[in-house]
Amino acid sequence: MPLDLPTVQRIVQQTNKVDPQKLTKAVETAQHLEASLEEVLIGRRLITPDDLGKLLAQAQKVSYINLKSVDIPKAILQLVPEEFAVNQHVVPFHLENNVLSLAMEEPTNLEAIEFVKKHTGYSIKPVYANKSNIQFALRLYKGTLKEEFAELVEKSVASTTEVKRPIAELAKDVSIIKAVNTLLEFATVEDASDIHIEPLSDNIIIRYRIDGVLHDVLTLPLEIHPALVARIKILANLKLDETRLPQDGRMKYVNEAGEKVSLRVSILPSVEGEKVVLRILEEILQHFSLSGLGLYPDKEKKVLNSIKKPNGMILVTGPTGSGKTTTLYTILGILNTVSVNISTVEDPVENRIRRVNQTQVNSQAGYVFATGLRSLLRQDPDIIMVGEIRDQETAKIAVNAAMTGHLVLSTLHTNDAPGAIPRMIDLGLEPFLLASTLEMVVAQRLVRKICSDCRMEYQPKKDWQQALSQFVQDKNRLAAIQKILPQRFIKGNGCSHCHYSGYRGRLGIFEIMIATEEIRSLIASQAPVDKIRVQAFQQGMTTMLTDGIKKVADGLTTMEEVFRVSLE
Repeated sequence: MPLDLPTVQRIVQQTNKVDPQKLTKAVETAQHLEASLEEVLIGRRLITPDDLGKLLAQAQKVSYINLKSVDIPKAILQLVPEEFAVNQHVVPFHLENNVLSLAMEEPTNLEAIEFVKKHTGYSIKPVYANKSNIQFALRLYKGTLKEEFAELVEKSVASTTEVKRPIAELAKDVSIIKAVNTLLEFATVEDASDIHIEPLSDNIIIRYRIDGVLHDVLTLPLEIHPALVARIKILANLKLDETRLPQDGRMKYVNEAGEKVSLRVSILPSVEGEKVVLRILEEILQHFSLSGLGLYPDKEKKVLNSIKKPNGMILVTGPTGSGKTTTLYTILGILNTVSVNISTVEDPVENRIRRVNQTQVNSQAGYVFATGLRSLLRQDPDIIMVGEIRDQETAKIAVNAAMTGHLVLSTLHTNDAPGAIPRMIDLGLEPFLLASTLEMVVAQRLVRKICSDCRMEYQPKKDWQQALSQFVQDKNRLAAIQKILPQRFIKGNGCSHCHYSGYRGRLGIFEIMIATEEIRSLIASQAPVDKIRVQAFQQGMTTMLTDGIKKVADGLTTMEEVFRVSLE
């Protein structure tokens, strides 16, 4: 039996590694969302996975192993059958003096230990490893994606080049089914956010977007392209015979860990054939906190003060893929208590949140943001989340809702926080109405984090002091930014865990503008955005660039990353 929530709470409490108040809130969140306390503690960055793993291992009187830092020989891995390892969440990783070290999520699982002992003939040493470590190691059974596809491609080409079989029949071929499943499985294991299937004149390129950057992972023969696309169309309930028009849909997939993965499907005709993009959606909300997203305590306090107000409008801005939705979901998670009614209208519903009434727009049926928002207001919600304000009607209804006692959360596409003001006015809002309802604007981008397995200190070749002076014109702001530049620079050297990129995972850099009385006056008087920006700086707003450089100084990311996203 895995450790229950009260036991994990007691173990962590006794060590004083986590602030007692934050631990209590994490326990409440875990109970409310019916999640494990370990996931919440790690998701909120209240404790590192290794520190928590060592504590839980010590409590179970076994040692702890971080499998991501261990090279497991295939000969050792094959001592335990793959099916058993996947079902029981165990991974053999070391053999010495006839003692097999067995990484286990539940080191007290005597049945699993006894089976491995009888199957291998070795004595077994149980070692604790957390869930993510076990899942990481289990993928080693599969070999590389190219190894998996070597045999599949041969069978797929043979099946697709047989005498004129109907496309629907080809899509049901065992090798094509397995090919699509393998692409999905590896994408989820690699934490990819998108899968791109791109036909060229002579082959197909498969690309995964990992931490916001696309990587070529596989090249396949062009012959199997129609069957691959047809298989995806069947899973997404799209028209098989429509190849001239774009199609959009959704599909679900159950990975080998038994977790349901939802994907958004987009198919676009190109001159070489149909290009397919699969967007992997996390239907179960990760247990982020505001600090876990990358907000420093001073900015976290500003956000908490704003979202606790009973009414008003809170906007999160940034380009596509900048983490806006994750920030909104995190705020909803904080506000989601039994005393309030929360309703959303989204396109699409990317995360499912327990006790939140979520609806999805359907333009074909005439259910758009404005329609959904108007309908939500009839149900008297306390808090409303609108996926995006993109037209005049939605903007006006949202502002009216904020004026009549509702807290409204939404997103916009603007470059910075002050830029949300002219954008909303361009949508047809009266400046005095916007001034009276706006509470806060959060602008953000996502930067890649330095890989924890290959971080190293280095001396940069580029003069960052000089580089900053070319982009920041205001002398006072430039001096303040140059002051926080680090003396020691850290980067990832590149390893197998980060695909030799030096980065693994992402976090946000933020710019937060609070609607003070001075800013409200400027909005109402239709002042230029530059004047609003200057006022925001005077009252303490820091740019995304400054926030990013602080994270460089803390060894979380690199100057190259901050410049790449903050100066877009």
